[in-house]
Amino acid sequence: MSIRKSYRTNLRLKVHLMKLILRVSFLLCMFLALSTSVAQTIGGERVFNPDGVNCVSSEEYEIYHNAVATNQEYLSREGLRLYQNNVSRSEQQVSFIWPVKQTDGFEYNSTWAISVYFDHDDTTGGLEDWNCGTRTYDTSSGYDHQGVDIFLWPFTWKQVEEEQTEIIAAAAGQIIYKNDGSFDKNCTAGGNGQQWNAVFVEHSDGSIAWYGHMKAGSLTSKSVGDTVAQGEYLGVVASSGNSTGPHLHFEVYDENNNLIDPYAGPCNDLNDTSWWVDQKEYLNPGVNAALTHTDLPDFGTCPEIEETFESTQFDPGDTIWFAGYFKDQVTGTSALNEIYDPSGDLFSSWDTNFNDDFVASWWAQQRTISDETGEWTYVVTYNGESDTHTFNVGQLSLEDQVFDEVRLFPNPTSDVVTIGAPVPFKQIIVRDAVGRTVLEYRDLNTISLEMDFSYLRTGIYFVTAEALDSDAQTLLRVLKK
Repeated sequence: MSIRKSYRTNLRLKVHLMKLILRVSFLLCMFLALSTSVAQTIGGERVFNPDGVNCVSSEEYEIYHNAVATNQEYLSREGLRLYQNNVSRSEQQVSFIWPVKQTDGFEYNSTWAISVYFDHDDTTGGLEDWNCGTRTYDTSSGYDHQGVDIFLWPFTWKQVEEEQTEIIAAAAGQIIYKNDGSFDKNCTAGGNGQQWNAVFVEHSDGSIAWYGHMKAGSLTSKSVGDTVAQGEYLGVVASSGNSTGPHLHFEVYDENNNLIDPYAGPCNDLNDTSWWVDQKEYLNPGVNAALTHTDLPDFGTCPEIEETFESTQFDPGDTIWFAGYFKDQVTGTSALNEIYDPSGDLFSSWDTNFNDDFVASWWAQQRTISDETGEWTYVVTYNGESDTHTFNVGQLSLEDQVFDEVRLFPNPTSDVVTIGAPVPFKQIIVRDAVGRTVLEYRDLNTISLEMDFSYLRTGIYFVTAEALDSDAQTLLRVLKK
């Protein structure tokens, strides 16, 4: 009996020990899993123009002001200038809408952030923006920033290549200066000695708005003397002239050629009222994009096009990078990340806590998804603003499979583009960046078609193709060189 009791006692001890080991192992695995999750929070700040390179040199200012005066004189002499004196000018001050917009067909929540404002402190080294902050810059040469800089975020150079962000007329008026054809991929001061690609517009009250640093070949086809409506396309954001990266420099003068800061604020002593239809806040915290990636994005070095590793198609059980791209993140705030499965159930959620004030930032975490197939949803919410991004897991539907195989080549192109698919097309419509139809092919019954792009201007075009025997359609982008 004593031997049996001893055996049973030893057995109980072994069982207890095994349970203890299993519990410790489980807790250790949980700890490691949580540690790994925290460690996989990757991201950080993206800084635009960290060295404070002036957008316009003193020599360039002289060139541009002289060009404006020359063009105004010519238009007046020819009887073409619309707003040349107090008789023809309106006493009503113009009001501006926001001068950039996302090109139709793209799906970011927002494509821009503000890097700097007008500098109201004219002492060297002294900085003061319209809100009495220091979100501006000057240089040792005596330059004080004289406008607002709106830069592209996220994936700056990819946006330029695909012409994702347009510059539009903040107010209606008459073009009084236009320059195109300069190199548009500058990364350092000097701008290769070339002037910027730009459009200047004179308004009904005699004020003038400058739109600078545009992409070569993207400028409106209109000429000096032509009129533009409020919101009309002017060009694409890029990095021509004295620029260290793609952005719009927006600068304003009143009817007497005095500088104006369109923002009304306690430290703006140039003008008492706002020139905006709806003045934005000093800080604009928000989500620019929520994206899924197969790998962490590679931002490269200026002016390389970023390798984004974006994808919306994954296999069951894949490990995916979920990334939120933000502007004006504020210390002490947080963004909520949520992943929903095809059934609409919450699969995973986490907070991105912000410990710094960043003008532009990105933060990513990995998650391994389940085997459930269908359309998943990733939602990022920050400062009351949400961006929803969908992605597919598993086999695509037959229609989606077919139109996932539609191909365009060559792309980019300078001449003829061929479009092909496994099933016949019913119609193909080509539109430019502002939505105008430039090519259309209807009543088709073909799996391949050559499209002539040779006479179209350089830029991005959107090709909508519809299938003959189903409701399937797809939207493709073509870059005309």
